[in-house]
Amino acid sequence: MLGAGIALLTSLAWSISSICVKLVADRVESLIINTLRTWVGSALLISLVMVTGRYETLSQISWESFVYVVSSGILAMAIGDTIYIKSVSLLDVSIAFPLSQCAFILLTVLSAILFLGEQFTWITITGGVLVVLGIYLMTSSRGRGGVPTDRKRVNPKGLFFILIAILAWTGATLLLKIGVTGVDPFIAACLRISTSAIVLFFFFHSRPNKENTPLRQISKKNLALVASAGFLTYGVAAVGYISAIQLIGAGKTVLLTAIAPIFALPFAIFILGEKPTRYTLLGVMISVIGVWLVVVK
Repeated sequence: MLGAGIALLTSLAWSISSICVKLVADRVESLIINTLRTWVGSALLISLVMVTGRYETLSQISWESFVYVVSSGILAMAIGDTIYIKSVSLLDVSIAFPLSQCAFILLTVLSAILFLGEQFTWITITGGVLVVLGIYLMTSSRGRGGVPTDRKRVNPKGLFFILIAILAWTGATLLLKIGVTGVDPFIAACLRISTSAIVLFFFFHSRPNKENTPLRQISKKNLALVASAGFLTYGVAAVGYISAIQLIGAGKTVLLTAIAPIFALPFAIFILGEKPTRYTLLGVMISVIGVWLVVVK
């Protein structure tokens, strides 16, 4: 139950972070957003590791684990998250977020069974199917009921970016599961995020159009939103995600964190002004039942 609770807390942090990113994605370059987010997360985690004395366990991490953890961070954050943020600028968050999570669940759970040897009962599998079905209903409900669908919500380029991000996240999850065995989750998160921050900083300064979006032109409000997203994604969710994987495995962690669209829905309605339909609400109820089945087994 502890692992499930941590996974659900991680899901909540991700959902709020996604709303923060959506609010600035149309006005700030995706690479800038992700670079700033990772540096905020790195600063927070490095401070925690130093203050708590956890840095003393660094010498106990094997070289193999170090490579797996760092590689998973670069693949998930420097590549996957940056591409996902770009997709959010082309699609509604109520489309991009659930769709990416739905496909990510299927691919990661299948990979966990095939490559990591994780065991699933029929109850867990049934719960997973219900979670995916619920997310599908929340995603496909947009534009139904006579409401015109904005072309931006089904932008093919945005869907392509989501596919690339999903592949990167799945590969990163498998690497992380292998690498974090016996590693302090704060240390693992710190290594992943700090390395990703360095890589993103290099990409940031190497981009050809850097003169088009100078940092000084970003408003304080947008900077605050990006910093909040960094705190939630890389300060809270990153540690929670690793802890949950260690406690309940990669497959179940992905299933439980996938309900983030449910947490994101109220924010999307009241902050972004997006309109839910009866299919959205039905999807929420089905997903909740699915999560319950995953948790009880």
